[in-house]
Amino acid sequence: MRGAGPESERPSLSELFTVFLRLALLGFGGPNAHLALMLEEVVERRGWLTREEFLELMAVTNLLPGPNSSEMAIHVGYTARGVPGALVTGLTFLAPAFFMVTGLSWLYFEYGSVPALGPVLFTLKPIVLAIILRAGVKLARTAVTGGLEVVLAAAGLAIAVLYDGWVVPAMLLGGVVTWAVGRGKPRGSGTLAVWVPLPFLTASQAGAGRTGSALAGGGLMASLAAILPTWALAGVVHLGIGLVLFGGGYTLVVLLQPIAVGEYAWLTAGQFLDGVAITQAVPGPISTLAAFVGFSAAGFGGATLATAGIYLPAFLAVLIVAPRFARLRQVAGIKAALRGVSAVVAGSLLGVALTLAPPAVPGITGGVIFSVSAAALLSGRITPLALILTGLAGGVVAGVVG
Repeated sequence: MRGAGPESERPSLSELFTVFLRLALLGFGGPNAHLALMLEEVVERRGWLTREEFLELMAVTNLLPGPNSSEMAIHVGYTARGVPGALVTGLTFLAPAFFMVTGLSWLYFEYGSVPALGPVLFTLKPIVLAIILRAGVKLARTAVTGGLEVVLAAAGLAIAVLYDGWVVPAMLLGGVVTWAVGRGKPRGSGTLAVWVPLPFLTASQAGAGRTGSALAGGGLMASLAAILPTWALAGVVHLGIGLVLFGGGYTLVVLLQPIAVGEYAWLTAGQFLDGVAITQAVPGPISTLAAFVGFSAAGFGGATLATAGIYLPAFLAVLIVAPRFARLRQVAGIKAALRGVSAVVAGSLLGVALTLAPPAVPGITGGVIFSVSAAALLSGRITPLALILTGLAGGVVAGVVG
């Protein structure tokens, strides 16, 4: 954690930039894949954090507004180098995807088509699934330390499979359960224990959807639409969504579609789906869908302000919480609560892997790619980043050959 070791053992800003640029350029597969790759780079290969610390950061970022994987990048940077580190890792992780999506948005609205990336995605999806599975197994080994954690991890897995909208409430409940069990332990486990689930918790995933609808239909947004230029309105709309965006980047699709398509008609439903496909086809956070929607509304200026609106709450949330977290995580009650949240997080990551299996492995070829990838990763014969590079090369060859 930040300041925990000698200066020589802490990564430099240039090291943080290099690692997170690599993650940004090879981070295909959505937020859970990004977290799996971060685990490999930050914990397994470089030892900047322990698995326990990584799990605790995951637990906290899941309870803050904003895209989860991007918040995790910001938080890792802060633990290493304070505010400068947070800015380096956060912006480095975001920038490549933003520029790629904005460039593809210009091509799309200029020529009306999406680049043919089918073979690459077909090859990468089963590899990404194997990477997520491996991360879930590793984190579960760290988080599941007793019978209670087994139950909580199993609950997280089941909820992720059956109704992922309740994952965040399940994490909160897991924290309350382990806090309640451990509250009879050393002093310091008093009311501060509720700090973990409370900061910025203004909406659950379900509540966020209602808030997003309110943004679209409320009188405030109608008034702003009448007085603001479109590029500024795009920024304000995305800022409002960023404040209630809990549960990861995919929640943005649910919140943004009724506003961008239904309320303001910045693009059609078909174009919106094409935008989702573009963000899936490039590495980096899916939340750069904001750049596509912002571009549809007001060109390059709209793309820039929309992206800034989505990510500003995430940066502020981490920078407000992180300085307190390093101290409060040592309080007995909070440590107990984090154990419960971490167990649910680890289980839900395994559950996500199960839910992604049907689209990621649609046939025999995908099954072979997944099986070989999972076996190679679990045996330690190859790193996730090297496997992604192999998959990219294979996808390009498959596309050329036809």
